[in-house]
Amino acid sequence: MSDVPFTLRDARESDLAYLNAYAAAEGMDDLPSAENVRVAVNEDDVPVGFLRLQQGSNGAAHVNPVVSCATWRGWGVGRALMEEALASHGELRLVARAASVPFYRALGFGELSWDAIAPEIAVDCDGCELRGECCPLPMGKKMR
Repeated sequence: MSDVPFTLRDARESDLAYLNAYAAAEGMDDLPSAENVRVAVNEDDVPVGFLRLQQGSNGAAHVNPVVSCATWRGWGVGRALMEEALASHGELRLVARAASVPFYRALGFGELSWDAIAPEIAVDCDGCELRGECCPLPMGKKMR
């Protein structure tokens, strides 16, 4: 038996009910599809977290978003998904909600300018009614 109680795999369309429920719990919209989504699954192959990558028009891979099921926080789900994505792409960019900034900082992410975020991703924050509460912060990390 593994020390890690989950494994990572590509998302399937049949996972979307779980993923969208986790996203909704965080006040996020449904995912458009399972494309470019990796999931962490428990021993019963039930998703317990996910990460969606979006290739920006600026050529950079953007995390949009990474979410763990509330009962699985603290098990390293988000960290495992982020580390795998960084290893695959060499650089990741994202827009962090204020409450998530400590998580990303613990992974070595630093603050970026808004110009570093692809416009099609940054636009999600423009005019958002929750922007004041969310306090979005552009962040990124490159492999060393």
